[in-house]
Amino acid sequence: MKVRDMIKENNRLREKMTPGNRSFFEDMILALRASQVDAVRTEELLLEAADKLLRAQDKGRTAQQIFGSDPEEYFREAIESAPTRPERGKARHYAMISWTALTLLFGMQGIAGLITLWSQGTAGPFGRISLFTMLAVGIGSIAGIELLMKWLSSLSEDDVPRIGGFNLKALGVYIGAVVAVVFAGLYFRQLFPVFTLSPWHYLLIFACGLIGLKFIFFRK
Repeated sequence: MKVRDMIKENNRLREKMTPGNRSFFEDMILALRASQVDAVRTEELLLEAADKLLRAQDKGRTAQQIFGSDPEEYFREAIESAPTRPERGKARHYAMISWTALTLLFGMQGIAGLITLWSQGTAGPFGRISLFTMLAVGIGSIAGIELLMKWLSSLSEDDVPRIGGFNLKALGVYIGAVVAVVFAGLYFRQLFPVFTLSPWHYLLIFACGLIGLKFIFFRK
């Protein structure tokens, strides 16, 4: 069975759980999918745990009675014995996220600058970009993608998001970080250099970014 099929089967089994058991099991899912265990083994373990929980649920038992109070403890041995992912691969993943975000930033700046240039005769604010903005986008994109991946792992049957499965604490931390970056930008933008570029320069950088994505990150 492929990973995608196992995830769908897992989602189907979760729909049969009581609200309390499902909430506990979703914490188990988050813990295991965030670990170093490979994707195939992760879904196999989750299917085994889901089947075990449903059989126990039919007898009136709860997830805590089966797995203990800590959602991660049941998979502790598998998590600790999993080989560590190469740091180079993780760094490459984060670099790709930042590269993509900055490429899109330059693309949007170029398009907006052209529209403003044609309508007003000048690129206006789209003709300048701060180093702080580039750093904020590059770093912030990594945090955003990490939060998104955790959210996607909590989706229910038919890939429909459920508010109950969303990590509100993580969302609050992320929103707080965004607000902090915005206010920091208002203060630090005067301290960081600002680059003046024409819309065509932005689009040229955008094109180079796309080429870089293809030949650096997506090459076979």
